Amino acid sequence: MAPLAMRLSDDPHVSEDDLGIIRDGALLVENGIITYAGARSTADLVTRSSNVPEIDARGCVVMPGLVDAHTHALFAGERVADFEDVIAGAKPRLGMAYTIGETRKLDESALVALGRRRIAPMLAHGTTTAEVKSGYTLTADGELRLLRALRDLDGRNELPHIIPTFCGAHALPPEFTSYDDFTDELVKRILPAIADTRVARFADAFCERGYFTPQQSRRFLEACALRGMKLRLHADELSSYGGAQLAASLGCASADHLNFVDEGGIAALRSRDVIAVLCPATAEYLGLPRFAPARELIESGVSVALATDFNPGTCPCYSLQEVVHLARRRLRMTAAEAIAGVTVFAARSLDAAGVAGRLASGRPADVIVLDTADYREFGYYFGVNLVRWSSVGGKNM
Repeated sequence: MAPLAMRLSDDPHVSEDDLGIIRDGALLVENGIITYAGARSTADLVTRSSNVPEIDARGCVVMPGLVDAHTHALFAGERVADFEDVIAGAKPRLGMAYTIGETRKLDESALVALGRRRIAPMLAHGTTTAEVKSGYTLTADGELRLLRALRDLDGRNELPHIIPTFCGAHALPPEFTSYDDFTDELVKRILPAIADTRVARFADAFCERGYFTPQQSRRFLEACALRGMKLRLHADELSSYGGAQLAASLGCASADHLNFVDEGGIAALRSRDVIAVLCPATAEYLGLPRFAPARELIESGVSVALATDFNPGTCPCYSLQEVVHLARRRLRMTAAEAIAGVTVFAARSLDAAGVAGRLASGRPADVIVLDTADYREFGYYFGVNLVRWSSVGGKNM
């Protein structure tokens, strides 16, 4: 049994020593809280005196539950037809408008039922905390339904913890023809209704050519910040567009994607300690000409987290194990860096570092057991699920 206790500081350079590997270790959990994480020899005294039931995980890696820092997991309207079009070399026929239309049809109870089906496989593959964005209705009532459904889902024992993000600046809804006009709608009418519920912990904007400009994104996010939300940003995903600099100037918790970030953008992120949340499965799915420059980001002093970007149109992947493989293979991240990317750094980007991403006394028992004795096999194997079992708050222990 080898718990990865994760002793990381703020330094983005991560080595094996930083993982806090205990070769013959043990965890003690009481009422869903870790009360001991350390050597098994010391734990023996505690277990014998308190008659604690034991779970034998010899020959396995025990590590913190994974943290997915960027998903769009609550949606209706899969876009299989678009995938077939791409394979055939044609332009996708449905696009985000189809998903928006299908999601708008669902009431809150239907969204909860759909969310359970979408999010449960994430836990089965090791994710115990997931950020989930709204943004697939783009009306005040619809976004409220999505966020309330996420609040409901967060309380389900069989699902990961959910951190809701209001992604109002996601796309142009069909009833609008101007992004300026829709930004007005967001700021003046949709945002006040959302903010009053205090469900969304973050706000996010899709800052990209053909979508929201840096100016429109800034206006929306500054208004969200005034309403008490912390900020995230889709930045430089499809082209270099100044997204990283915008995220830094706004003091965003994270800048996400960054496939086309330039040197100035990297320097800006470092200057404001903005965490880079990279989504290599999206770049792979889209066949982009370049992936995010993880090595340059890390060597420049930027902390790198990883995420699935699970969504119906550009990344129908809910497994962080697949993402870690792509981070190893495409982004040239080490095993230690990739593990940190889906635990401590992802948790920090979500302002959840105090409760997620580490195994330590006093923390919730969000734990996964990998069916391997070598932590480096996490990311080596792909197309399989190495998780023997996963637990949120010790519920399955």
